[in-house]
Amino acid sequence: MRRGRGQLSLSVVEAAVGVLLVVGVAAGFTVGVTPTPSAEPRLDALAHDTVTVLGSEPAAESDGARLVALARTQSSFEEVRGPTRDRIERLLPADTAFRVVTPHGAFGHPRPPGRVVGSATAPTRHGSVTVRVWYG
Repeated sequence: MRRGRGQLSLSVVEAAVGVLLVVGVAAGFTVGVTPTPSAEPRLDALAHDTVTVLGSEPAAESDGARLVALARTQSSFEEVRGPTRDRIERLLPADTAFRVVTPHGAFGHPRPPGRVVGSATAPTRHGSVTVRVWYG
C-alpha cells in the first residue's frame, strides 16, 4: 500500500473543467470581440483626396486652381461653384455626401446631425477651404 499519494475524485475534475469552460467562453466574449472599425479615417482620406484634387486642378472658369478660385472673391466663388460641385460628385463614391465651406459661402448637402464626418481643410492666401464628407 502506498502512502502520500492522493487521488482526486471525478466530480472535482468535472467541476474544474466546467469552470474553465465557462471562464473561457466569458473571456471570448469580452476579449475576442473587436470593435467595429470607424469610418472616420476613410472619410478623412476622401476629404483629403478631394482637397488635393481641387488644389491641383486648374479652374476652367478662372485663373489658378479650383481651390484658390473658391476662396479668392465672391464672384470667383459663384463662377466656379457649379463646376466644382459636379467635379466633386464625380470624385466621391456614390454613397457619400459632401459640403464645401469657403470664406465666400458654402455648397453641397447640409450636414446631418449625428453622422460621422471626415474633413480636410486647405489654407489659401484668400482664406481656408474646408471639405466635409459623410456617408449619405
